[in-house]
Amino acid sequence: MSSMQPPLISIILPVYNRTGYLGQAIDSVLAQTYSNWELLIADDASDEDTVKFLDQYRSIQNFKIQANPQNLGLFANLNIAIQRSQGTYILLLCSDDALLPECLETSLSLLSSNPTAKLLLSAFREIDADGNALESSSIYYYNYFTSQQQELLQPKQVLPLILQYGSINGNLTGMFFHRSLFEQVGRFKEDCQQIGDWEWVYRVAREYPILMSKTVVASIRSHPQQLSAVNFKALRNSLEVIEMVNILIHDPYLAQLDSTLRWARHNMQFQLWYALKFALHGCIADALSLVNAIGKVTGFWQTLWVMICWLPKRWQVHQEKIFSLPPT
Repeated sequence: MSSMQPPLISIILPVYNRTGYLGQAIDSVLAQTYSNWELLIADDASDEDTVKFLDQYRSIQNFKIQANPQNLGLFANLNIAIQRSQGTYILLLCSDDALLPECLETSLSLLSSNPTAKLLLSAFREIDADGNALESSSIYYYNYFTSQQQELLQPKQVLPLILQYGSINGNLTGMFFHRSLFEQVGRFKEDCQQIGDWEWVYRVAREYPILMSKTVVASIRSHPQQLSAVNFKALRNSLEVIEMVNILIHDPYLAQLDSTLRWARHNMQFQLWYALKFALHGCIADALSLVNAIGKVTGFWQTLWVMICWLPKRWQVHQEKIFSLPPT
């Protein structure tokens, strides 16, 4: 890319301390078959080791490093980076993941071919800490979202999916959208740790169709230290999920559907399971906080009954290591 040519695509890579896979993420950008891009590395006040690691990339053309003076959190960091980027299109990349070489080329082609969509959600392959292939949850779920390789889903199609399946993008990595969408829908909610992308995609789905693609564009690394795995062990993040479910069941369209409360209770039974785990670990106050919040949104006893009825399926998932689906 010429230094005088503005980038068409801005790749936003948020970083906070962990450098174990960061080099692979950056290398995957350098390996792209499409060249009109910039990489904005958003360093959220990382430690000295991370700063030193990033120093080796400061002289590379098309690379920019945004260093926050203090830690802002993932979604506030993303908001600032997106605002400072120059691309017409935005692609998100997490520091322990990697893009496939055709990611930018494929994503740009798909979204350009569907001008009424401003957000593309693509499938990804999953790998473990050592890079070994795992079964892809995105393909598993996307097969339930659409029977086609790519499909433009309208708001009334997407909103039920967001309640049934939660964060339908599955991961930040690979989310590809037009800058105007960010300007129209607004920033990611900054006080969130767990549901920021879920809540943002919901705001998009209320107004615009979303293009979903089964074409794999990235490798998502699944390991115990990944942010989503750590977050799910925290009370705050369970409370965020409950808050999001409450927002969804009061959505004007979803509130009219007969299945809304059933989907919501299925979703909330997993949070009730977390409450049980908190109690078993002696965190009684945390467990009671969850139970109280669940009771206010979907009813404690109704949600408990759903959890009990789901126990055989939970055991099947555990035994067969398959993905869990909500009831239809």
